[in-house]
Amino acid sequence: MAMMSAAEDADFEEESSKTNLPPTVPPEKIILWVFTGVALLALAIAFISTSMNITSIAKEKSAPGRVVDMVVRREYINEQDRIIQEYYFPVVEFTADDGKRRSVQMDTGSSSPDYEKGNEVTVRYDPAHPLQARIDSFGSNALMWILPGITGILGIVFLGAVIIVQRVILRT
Repeated sequence: MAMMSAAEDADFEEESSKTNLPPTVPPEKIILWVFTGVALLALAIAFISTSMNITSIAKEKSAPGRVVDMVVRREYINEQDRIIQEYYFPVVEFTADDGKRRSVQMDTGSSSPDYEKGNEVTVRYDPAHPLQARIDSFGSNALMWILPGITGILGIVFLGAVIIVQRVILRT
């Protein structure tokens, strides 16, 4: 019996060595690779969106404008309870560098009217696409930097976690 068992074990070991299976990767390493990939992806998104913002800002021209209307949009917050929120979008007139007067409804609105008809504002626009204008304000400038800021912070945090885990936990 013992001889048969030993022969079966030898056959099993011989067969498993013939398959040449790669050694298994520890789960910690796989998790570190995933975290590294997420960190690099987040940092790439932050870099690309930052460079796009800088390019966009470099092309922009500014012009004085005036708020000529406020468009009010009502949207359901909760359709079941019929709760409605109003959003205010300013319509601004300005004269672009080409001498044409443009009237543009802004893409970004607010839940309270930030502007009133007749308010003087500074309009930032791309001369190649003057209808894609924005009001030069702290809010519109900050809105441009939300995506690069969040993805950059997440990328740094994930990369920092990978470095800490590699140096502190896996080396001990």
